[in-house]
Amino acid sequence: MTRQLTTGTILLLALTCSSAASAQTGGGIKAGVNFAKVSASDETPGSRIGAIAGVFLTIGVGSALAIQPEVLVSMQGSKFTFGTAKVDYVQVPVLLRIGSSSKSSVSVYGLVGPSFGVLVQDEGLTDDLERIDVGVTVGAGVTVSRLLVEARYTAGLVDFSKGATAYKNRVFSLMAGLHF
Repeated sequence: MTRQLTTGTILLLALTCSSAASAQTGGGIKAGVNFAKVSASDETPGSRIGAIAGVFLTIGVGSALAIQPEVLVSMQGSKFTFGTAKVDYVQVPVLLRIGSSSKSSVSVYGLVGPSFGVLVQDEGLTDDLERIDVGVTVGAGVTVSRLLVEARYTAGLVDFSKGATAYKNRVFSLMAGLHF
């Protein structure tokens, strides 16, 4: 399933980037806070609060559609009875942005798409962890002039633990940023 999702995303990017020269493009920066948990089969963990920050590119493919690839540093993990588990990633969501994209007024939009993560730090879990994470992101945002506010939820699709306990990331993020 991961290979099919990766292949589909690469194909979608290739098709949209080939028309990017004639399409409306933009980008920006965003930062915010994560409320992250890992689903665990043996215990109900608490949330780890961490930062999220990065850059994005918006490639318009129509009046109300755009492809929005991002690169984000995302602090994730959970609080367990034994302590806080930190599993931090460089995330690369490739999102379909649906809605108005006007930078001169108020616009509301939705986001949906796959997210690919590369583990950059793990602390507090005794299991060996997979280096790659794949998830699905859904969210919504509002842009006022060049300022944006966004809320999103990312659900991990794969078990990132190589041990006996099945862990999947669950992250709710609130972000603010600038759209150039």
